[in-house]
This record gives sequence, C-alpha cells and structure tokens, in this order.
Amino acid sequence: MLKRTVALILCILSVFTLLPAFSSAQTLSGWTSKVDYDNTDPNKYSIEIDLVNQIITVYEGQIGGRIVLQSLCTTGDAEHQTGAGTFKLGDMKERFGYFVAFGQYAQYWTQVVRGIYIHSVMYNSKKLTSMSRGAYRKLGQAVSHGCVRVLPHVAQFIYYNCPPGTTCVINRKKAADPELVKRLKKEIPAYADYKQPEDNRAYPPEIPAVIKYDGTPLRTGFSRTKDTTVATLSRGDKVMLLQLAADWCKVRTADGKLGYVKTEYILAYPDNANAVKTAYTAKSKTYVYKSMSTDSAKLATIPDGAQANVESNPKKGWWYGSYNGTYGYMRTRYVIKSETVEYPVLEDVTQPSTGANNSGASSGWSTGGGMFNNGSFPSATPTPTPAPAQSSANASIAAGIIANMRSGAGKDFPVIGSFSQGTDVTVIRLDGTWYYCQVNGQYGYIYSGCIVMK
Repeated sequence: MLKRTVALILCILSVFTLLPAFSSAQTLSGWTSKVDYDNTDPNKYSIEIDLVNQIITVYEGQIGGRIVLQSLCTTGDAEHQTGAGTFKLGDMKERFGYFVAFGQYAQYWTQVVRGIYIHSVMYNSKKLTSMSRGAYRKLGQAVSHGCVRVLPHVAQFIYYNCPPGTTCVINRKKAADPELVKRLKKEIPAYADYKQPEDNRAYPPEIPAVIKYDGTPLRTGFSRTKDTTVATLSRGDKVMLLQLAADWCKVRTADGKLGYVKTEYILAYPDNANAVKTAYTAKSKTYVYKSMSTDSAKLATIPDGAQANVESNPKKGWWYGSYNGTYGYMRTRYVIKSETVEYPVLEDVTQPSTGANNSGASSGWSTGGGMFNNGSFPSATPTPTPAPAQSSANASIAAGIIANMRSGAGKDFPVIGSFSQGTDVTVIRLDGTWYYCQVNGQYGYIYSGCIVMK
C-alpha cells in the first residue's frame, strides 16, 4: 500500500513538473479577453487533438516537436461532433465560467474556433470540490457537446501559455493507439486523489459596456442553430464583458443574466484599465499579520477607513498585500473590497430609425453590406460579424464556377450570397477548409476550392 501511495505521489508530481513556473505576465490589447499570459508568442506551442484516441498533446513549436504535456481528453459525441481541421486559437477566454446552455461550470476556457473551447472537466459550482465525478471518469470518451474537456491543470497550462493565434490541429485520421491510451489512463489519479492546480492570480478584469440598440438579443451561444435567446436588451443597458472578441462577447447583465451578444452592438473600451476601480478599505481598525493567523506577529496597524494595497487572495478569509509599505496578510472580514465602475457614454451612437425585435431569431443576425446601413436591424439570417476591412482584394472566385457564400464554415449553413468567376475576394482567415472573407461588402464563408489567391 505504501509503495502504491508513493508511486501515485510521484506520478502527480511528474505531471506538474511539465508545467512551467509562472513568470512575468502580459495582457494582450484590443478585443481579446484580458488574461495575464505567461507566454504571448503564438508560435511557441502548438496543440493537437486526436479524435480517434481522445488525446490532447501540447508540443513545443510545431506539431510533432517536443511534447510538453499529453493527456486523455473528452470531445464531442455523435450528435455534437468536434469538427476536424487546422485552426488558430481565438480571442475568447474565461477563467471560471458558466455554460448558459448546459447549466454547469468549467475552468480555464480557451476558444479554438467559434463555440468550441478547450476547458477543464465540468464543475457543479465555482467550488473546486464540486468537480464532476462523472466528467472526470469519462476522460478518454467522446461524450461532450463539442468542446474539448481536459484535466484542470492541462486547461490551466493552455489558458496561460497558448494565446490567440496558436495553431490547434483537430485530427480524426490518427491510427488507433491502445497502448498509449492505456498508459495515459494510468497516469490520471483517482478522482479523490486529484489535486486541483494552484492559482493565486486575480481573475481577469471584467470590462464595462453598454448596449447600443434596442432589441439586442442575449443568446445562449453564437455558433449553433439550437442556441436560443435568453433576454432582449435595450439601448443603454449596462453589461460586463466576461469574454471578448471582435465578433461576439460573453456578457453579464445588471440583473445577473449571462449570454452572448454581438460585439458590434456593444459600446466598450476594452483597453481602458481605469474603467473598473477597485479599492480595499478597512471597515474598522485592523492589522497586517506576518502569516495567515491572528496569532502571528502584527506588522502594521490599518486605521478605520484607510485603504490597503491587495495583490492576491491566497486563502479564504485572507488577503496578501501591503499598508504603508509593510507587506503581509490582512483579514478579508475587515478589509473590504469595493468596485466603482465607469460605463461608456452613448452620446455618439445613433439608434436605428426602425427596429424589429429579433429575440426569436434562432442563430444570430445578418449584417449584409454593413452595420445598419439601411437604418434598421438586420435580418435573422445567421452570419458572422464583419471583421475589419482589408486594404485590397487578395483573391478571386475561380474560373468556371459560381461560388456560394454561407453563414458558417460548412455546407449545412444557409447560402447568403453567390458570386461569379473573377469576382474580387478579400480573404480574412482560413477556418479549416473554408475561407472567412468579404465580397462586395458582404461577409461570410466560401469553400477554399472556389477561391484563387492572387
């Protein structure tokens, strides 16, 4: 029994030694979730998700390089298959988020493409002790709603070290490797023995925003036809942005509803570091302690009403920080955190002259040639939000065909436009075998075989 215990401890330690020590962090600017990355180079690592063997591998450099970590994962079931292809990780991340459509939580969300994320196994609440026993035991099985579930420490590594633009290959053509699967399964500790990864960092800041137009739908998701509308928002409604991207954001409303809103219907300044001001104020006389115990030495006295500097929350009931240059631990019971939020002002945003409430739309809005160019809300056809315009066309429709533009990267998505041979195309990005592009002011997806690059 002792040998088994020692072996288990060594196994767990070997897993965590694969993870680099947290070093200087950096937050990316623009419409990206405000994560303090340990690495901001998208070429430093690459990720492969093996749908055949249900294995996730992180490589140093390109696919096939030195293996940084490798573990069993869970991908989509037969009804919600995880699509194969080569992708660049998206901008949307969330430290510990709630699935609006499914009613569970997960840690360390990293967007792969559209509504597909790499994240931890599920939790029933934000308590680490609520990790789903069933989800943990089903690692290695294809039973998710399309996302890629992994062990929490694997999700944590990807979250902090694989920024937007990192290559992620989802492969369904790997040869079956039962021996590797067997070995990786043995490396996963029993549920009761798994140690949650430590993380004393502050959560990424939430970004204050306001809704620009009446009739804006708050959705359960942004990439599935089964996504539904949670609520209909009005011009001037205040929200906090939890996940940020140039096309969609995950938001929390003033009354606590969660969902997704198109970024073009939001007014926010994501790089305004002073939009949310946090203060830590003593509500009565208290102290800076040498350790997380009231029996330890009192290093400094904090008067009633004075403000302290807090750097982290290392343990329930305790802050770590300083007062007048003296560092130590302060009790959260007496040093109270408060936030003052400064929301953007809608002075320069004009409400469309006519508006249809699209709350019943099943999967997003079409923008056609631009953002409300006709003075009304767009139709309910599902199309992605336009990306920033490119300086000039970099491709054209191939000879001898009429190419269909679709609202998503696949033949199952509706056709939203058709273009004849030779039509100029501005390719914005490649999603698997489909180009997301702009043609004559319209944005959508065209199959790569229909486009000739200039």
